[in-house]
Amino acid sequence: MKQYITIMAFVGLLISCGPSEVKKENMRNLVTEWKNNSDKLISLSEKIGDQTFLLESKEEGSGVIEIDFNGEQSNCEDEYSAMNEEISAFIEEWKVNSFQVDELTGKMSTGKWTAEDDESLESLDQKAKEADLTIEQWLVDLEELRKKCDINPENTNS
Repeated sequence: MKQYITIMAFVGLLISCGPSEVKKENMRNLVTEWKNNSDKLISLSEKIGDQTFLLESKEEGSGVIEIDFNGEQSNCEDEYSAMNEEISAFIEEWKVNSFQVDELTGKMSTGKWTAEDDESLESLDQKAKEADLTIEQWLVDLEELRKKCDINPENTNS
C-alpha cells in the first residue's frame, strides 16, 4: 500500500509539472496573436515597398519632395527610408522571437514544460501585444506619409 501511495504521488507530481489547461489556452492565444501580427507585418512591409517604389518613380521626374513630417522638415525619400529601416529591424527581431514561440509550442506538445517556459510565455505574450500597437501606429504613420508625399493610393496595396 505504501508503494502504491508513493507511485501515485510521483504520477501526480509528473502530471502537475506539465502545462495546465490555462497555460495551453494562453499558448493558443499567443500563437493566434503571433500569426495575426506576422500577417500584418507582411502587409505593412509590402505597402512600404510599393509606396517606396512609386515615390522613386515619381521623384525621377520631379526631384526630392520636401515635407513637414511629425513637426520636422524632411523629404519623402528620407522618411520612407527611415521607416523602412525601422520596420526591417523589427521584422528581424520578430523572426527571432517567432523561433521562441515555435520552441514553446514544441515543449508544450511534448509535455516538457518548465517554470522558465511560463516566464517565456508571459514575455512573448507581452511582446505580441506591444507589436500589435507598434504595427498599428506604423500603418497610421505610413498612411500620413503617403498623403504628404502625394503617392497615388490606386497604385498601392492600401
